Amino acid sequence: MRSLLVIEGDEQWRNFLAEALSGAYQISYCTAGRDLANKIALVHFDIVLLDLGDGDPNLLSALDSLRRRLPFTPVILTSRTEKAELVVSAIKRGGADFLVKPYTALAIQTCLDKAIENVSLKNEINYLRHEQDVIYDLGKIVALSKSMRRVMDTIRKFAATDSTVLMTGETGTGKSLLAGAVHYNSRRRAKPLVTINCANIQETLLESELFGHEKGSFTGADKLRIGRFEQANGGSIFLDEIGEMGMGLQAKLLRVIEQKAFERVGGNRTIHVDVRIIAATHKDLEALAATGAFREDLFYRINVLPIRVPPLRDRHECLAPLAHFLLEKIGRSMRTRKEDFAPEVLEAISRYSWPGNIRQLANTIERALLLEEGPLITAENFLLPAERRPALAEAPPAPDADPSSEHVNGLSLLNNERETILVALEKTLWIQKDAARLLGVSPRVLNHKIRKFGIVHARWRRNV
Repeated sequence: MRSLLVIEGDEQWRNFLAEALSGAYQISYCTAGRDLANKIALVHFDIVLLDLGDGDPNLLSALDSLRRRLPFTPVILTSRTEKAELVVSAIKRGGADFLVKPYTALAIQTCLDKAIENVSLKNEINYLRHEQDVIYDLGKIVALSKSMRRVMDTIRKFAATDSTVLMTGETGTGKSLLAGAVHYNSRRRAKPLVTINCANIQETLLESELFGHEKGSFTGADKLRIGRFEQANGGSIFLDEIGEMGMGLQAKLLRVIEQKAFERVGGNRTIHVDVRIIAATHKDLEALAATGAFREDLFYRINVLPIRVPPLRDRHECLAPLAHFLLEKIGRSMRTRKEDFAPEVLEAISRYSWPGNIRQLANTIERALLLEEGPLITAENFLLPAERRPALAEAPPAPDADPSSEHVNGLSLLNNERETILVALEKTLWIQKDAARLLGVSPRVLNHKIRKFGIVHARWRRNV
């Protein structure tokens, strides 16, 4: 419940406010002067309501004191007079709003709610600005390994251009973060960075998402929709998992790159945009283009400035600093704080191969923060599946193996099933259908195994 300080000398108005704001605010009362100074020195208030009477100079001085002592707390002013000079003077001195008596319960409720909302919005904007500086400052991105230093050097050079960037690398390596770094260190930084994951949207809807649609262009299109390319005009668009885009859309994207123009779905008016494209994929687009599964001409148009993001297992020097960064960041978002990792946990972090890369590390730290009650993250709560890293061509079935056994990608569900399933889930960021595909079994079979072994995850909507 929000805390409200009321500086009001009239007892009838105090009673009115107590009734009007009952249940919405925790109200404290005081008078101006020393009583006010003592009150704000001891207690934090979310908002202040100050009655100025008929323009008492002492009460205006109280407003000045409030603005000095509580610079980020909104002060709502009331008065029995609506003299223009009083209203102007009060607002100039930092009042958030002004109400003339008599006012209604609805008027004061609306005024207070609006002031609280404005403060929350300012705090959010300031937070996002701070986070943007932290996230996209190239000097603050954890890049201690030789391979990541090369990546950062490349980004510094590429950010200065307008050419198309293609980021490749395993899932969870931080491609989206680095795409943001390219944009926010370019001349387009003041314009939007619009992102879209091509793998998360049905093919039939992706065209509308990218290019927009006209009203009535298809069933359910009850109004005009502005697409992501229009939203990104003057800035950049990040096409994540571009390898999942269908061939038809690839042709339209090729036209946007070449002509910087397109039409909305159901429309015939050509729309011109100035957009820089940053694309990312975990697939080998060159190999897909060679087999006809991806347009070769599009591949060469988006592969102007290639950036290969190394997996976490090849960034050994980054592991401990990155783990500490994530511990602080995730702890801040969860409103919990741990001092550090226990030494054996840091050793485990250093030894583990992290097949799910940074996302797996972040998920593991988040889970540990939920479980840990002490000041340090201990090995008991830093849960890692057993290492299983067979190559695709390794681990062929033994000569006397049961031919009906499920064996795909070197992972056997008949041998250490629980550990194998955990590895697959970690690799696929705990998405069961993707883990089932990796294991070569149906989602129904995997779901049965998960139930059998009692495997749970904090982000599943319903743990089985």
